[in-house]
Amino acid sequence: MLRPDHLFPPDLSNADHHDLTRNVEELQEHGPIEQLSSRRDIEQIVSAASFILGEVKVEDMQPDELCTRLKTDIDQGMTSQKAAQRLNDDGPNELEKPPKLGLCMLFLLQLTSFIILLLIAAAVASVAVNATNETRREDILSYTTGMAIFILVLLNAGIAAYTEHQAGNALDALAQLTQPEVSVMRDGEILRVPSVDLVRGDIVLLETGDVVPADMRLVTAADLKVDEKALTGEPDDVSKNTRIKKQTKLTPENMVFSGCPVANGKCKGVVVATGMDTRIGEIAKMMATKGQDEHKSRCCACIPSSAENRTPLQENVERLGARIGVLAIVTCLVVFVIGLAIGTKDPEFPKNPGWIYMILIAVTLAVAAIPEGIPLCVTISLAIGCTEMVKENVQVRKIAAVETLGSASVICSDKTGTLTEGKMTMTKMWSCGVSYQVSGQGFDPTKGHVAREGVTASAGMNSNAEMGVRTTLLAGLLCSDTTLFQAEDPGTGETKWDYKGNSSEAPIVVAARKIGLPENAHSQYPRIVNVPFSSSRKMMLTVHDVSGRQAVCEGGMKLPPGTTALTICKGAPNWIIKECSTILREDGSFSPLSDEEKQFINAAVVDAYS
Repeated sequence: MLRPDHLFPPDLSNADHHDLTRNVEELQEHGPIEQLSSRRDIEQIVSAASFILGEVKVEDMQPDELCTRLKTDIDQGMTSQKAAQRLNDDGPNELEKPPKLGLCMLFLLQLTSFIILLLIAAAVASVAVNATNETRREDILSYTTGMAIFILVLLNAGIAAYTEHQAGNALDALAQLTQPEVSVMRDGEILRVPSVDLVRGDIVLLETGDVVPADMRLVTAADLKVDEKALTGEPDDVSKNTRIKKQTKLTPENMVFSGCPVANGKCKGVVVATGMDTRIGEIAKMMATKGQDEHKSRCCACIPSSAENRTPLQENVERLGARIGVLAIVTCLVVFVIGLAIGTKDPEFPKNPGWIYMILIAVTLAVAAIPEGIPLCVTISLAIGCTEMVKENVQVRKIAAVETLGSASVICSDKTGTLTEGKMTMTKMWSCGVSYQVSGQGFDPTKGHVAREGVTASAGMNSNAEMGVRTTLLAGLLCSDTTLFQAEDPGTGETKWDYKGNSSEAPIVVAARKIGLPENAHSQYPRIVNVPFSSSRKMMLTVHDVSGRQAVCEGGMKLPPGTTALTICKGAPNWIIKECSTILREDGSFSPLSDEEKQFINAAVVDAYS
């Protein structure tokens, strides 16, 4: 069987080639296809593809049919080999980026500002004036001014280009380390895969807080809501489901699209478009086309434009250069006209025409009037600023951005996550009326323990075995979908602990493992019912089979005789406490939970831990 790209004539455009490859790839399953030698052959193939494959939209297809078309499996996902092949054919799942500017192009960009061009013109004029003067032509020192200006211009451009190039490389390296990952089903296993490596046919699992990595047709959805403001401008979260029905909204209800955050619920979907083929990619294409048209309209289209990204300092320097240039030219013209009017002659060569001498005088005056030190002083100052920022662990891609940061009066940022390690850790817990401290950092369950707050325990003593601790952490573990695993750090080669699932559940699972609760707790307590977290309910509920157990776990809360199911609710404390009627005491007994005690718990515990 020929590869699709071997079937097309050599003069086929890239756009037609990309659109036809997928249809021919699937059409070959119905029979061999000969080499396509003309556009008429292409039209016949397109007609055949429409007849055999059907002109059916993705949202109107059943998931099984779609998976068959994409050669994937809903339960097992794609094979790693097929995914690698498709990634090679379709390319990475990312929007096209403007080409990275090399050191030479960055150097040329530094020479495009008005004041730099003015300095270059002044240097050329200075050299030309001395080269045309018969008495100075042979004197090498007469070219000092022009050569000095050239050296200053090159030094200024070199410092700025090198600084920006080094910062760009560092930021690119950081971007590689912080690529977003997504849960994908491949070879029957759930893996964490960089979103750029997704391909058509991948089975992706999403939950609250995730960002949709590609356009997907939903296979399962539980209380799913997606924020589509970036795509449609819709201010409210959009509910999604798996049903096939006539489209009445801006986007199909059984599809989610790249770049849209999951506001609520969970889902499983099959990827139908990646990269520039997604809805957001179509918007990017339109923006790129507009940008290319504007770029072509510029007089020097070979050099990227940065006019829209200029900082206040750059704009002020540009204005200063323009004013100096205009004043210098006007002054030179005035001097030239006055010199001609009064009949000024060259004192060394009186026989030469006066206008030649006045041109030399005017050019010399212009060179002297232009402050060649301004660009270099500005660049050196900004480069020093970049160096100081690096000492504070801040990388600046554009050297001129240092001044812009200094001009900022208000900086808004998230108080957690991005300003810390991005790892939530349980440090305190409250159970059965007792406050506890949890030691340890990160996701390593082998380090740390639970101890009563305010109590100094001897070495090796802790509260891991207390009834309230074990009962509470087991409940949190069973009502979570997050798991822990060990993986090798690609940067250091060391084995480290990481989690798979929701970041807010990870601290609960880690704490539960610290007190010795089993890794396979979910299999020991089979889940009968699962009600996922909802932003409207603000809680998650699970029901587990505890048939034959006398206590929830070893050392945990006692169960009434004949108990077969255990219901666990996890969510916003104030909402859950509001619905509670009894409370488990430290001695294992139950007592009514009064309104006064509810208020105390909300004030002294919930608010204190928030």
